[in-house]
This record gives sequence, structure tokens and C-alpha cells, in this order.
Amino acid sequence: MLILAIESSGPTAGVALLDGDSPAAGWAASAEEGRRARSLVKDVNSALRSIKRRPQDVDVVAVSIGPGSFTGLRVGVVFAKTWCYATGAKLVAVDTLLAAAANSPPDVSQAFAVADAQRGDLFVGEYRRDPGRMRRGGSIQGRDDQGAFTRIGEIEIVAAADFAAARSADDFVTGPGLERYEVLFSHRCRLADKSQRQPTAAGVAALGRRLAASGEFTDFWTVEPRYIRKSAAEEKAEGGT
Repeated sequence: MLILAIESSGPTAGVALLDGDSPAAGWAASAEEGRRARSLVKDVNSALRSIKRRPQDVDVVAVSIGPGSFTGLRVGVVFAKTWCYATGAKLVAVDTLLAAAANSPPDVSQAFAVADAQRGDLFVGEYRRDPGRMRRGGSIQGRDDQGAFTRIGEIEIVAAADFAAARSADDFVTGPGLERYEVLFSHRCRLADKSQRQPTAAGVAALGRRLAASGEFTDFWTVEPRYIRKSAAEEKAEGGT
């Protein structure tokens, strides 16, 4: 099974190919939002050429659906939908914060993954590792040899200062939201290493393989980015100001 993964929830975008159990290729796309769509097309084509495969050879497209950048998520999801429509590939939608939590060290059994929700807020997801998932699922977990993370409850929007103040030494926090708010968590809890906080296309590919192996496909006609909150412009328009 050849999986194409798209991760575009932040200021940069990335693509990865996973062929069976082995990473096949990966590219970092342009950080310039205005050129991101064109860069994705170019980088996916380059990745496929590097392993001598064609667009029609992709069996599954795994796309990071958020929360994250409004523009980035929209570009990534539209690209994935278009690819599936044109080639017949199946689609799996990957929780962006889960992709961040999945980078956690093996000794972490529970993690909070956070992303910047703007206006002093964080998107917060709580994730728990289930070692039994690895035993039941065989080799489909990929890099996650200690078991798969699953989300507990819904992703919430929380004031960054309030969320940080509620943390204790037993908590583990990861995710791209630490880039802006790390100082609030100083000495309160354990933080992920900076190299492990960002969701990656390779991580999305590994999670996409797990979803595909479980038959958890998504209808590409109806899938939408998980924005969770409206943009500032939308909220301003609704307020009539």
C-alpha cells in the first residue's frame, strides 16, 4: 500500500510517501503561504518520480485536517480531495494534534498536545497511549512501537495562561503551540523536546496507515478542515462591527 501524506497545518508544509512499512520519500514544501499549493504539486511529483511511481500508484492519501492555520489546512485538504477525485485513491483524515502527540518519547503514556489558537488561546487535545493497540494491530503502528495514542474527549479552546497555570509536574505537553507560549509552562510540567513538537508529514503517513488498515476512510466529497473556531474576520462580520 502506497500512502501519500500531506501536512500543511503550520507555516510550512510537507509531503511524505510511505510504501508498505518503509518511508519512501519526503519533501518540505515552501513556507510562503501564497505559493504553498503550487509547491505541494511540485514536491509530490518530485517525490513520486524519485521512487519511480505514478500518481495512479497512490492507494491512500492521508491529510492533516487540523486544528491549525486556516490557509494551510484549506490548501492541504483541497489538494487531497482533488488528488483522490482525479486518481481514485482513498482518503484518511488525520487529527493534527494526534500527529504531534505521536512524536512523544516512549515513556510518555499521556500527553497534552497544543496549537496556537490566536488571541491568547490554545487548541488543546488530551491523548492517551494504549499499548494494547500495538498488540492487536500488529505492525500497523509504524514508529509507535510502544502503542498508539488516542484522543480523550474533544479538542478545546483554552486561554493559554489558564491552561499553563493548571499544569503539574506529572503532565507532559507537546505541540506547535509551545513555540509561542513555552514561557508560560516554565518549571510547571514536562515539555517535549523542540525537535518533537511539530506534526510532520511522515507522522501523518504513519497514522494514515493505521487508519487505512482499520478501514477508517473518509468521504473526500465531504471532508473539511477542522478549524474549531471561526477566523477573526468571520467573527467580526457576525458581530456587525
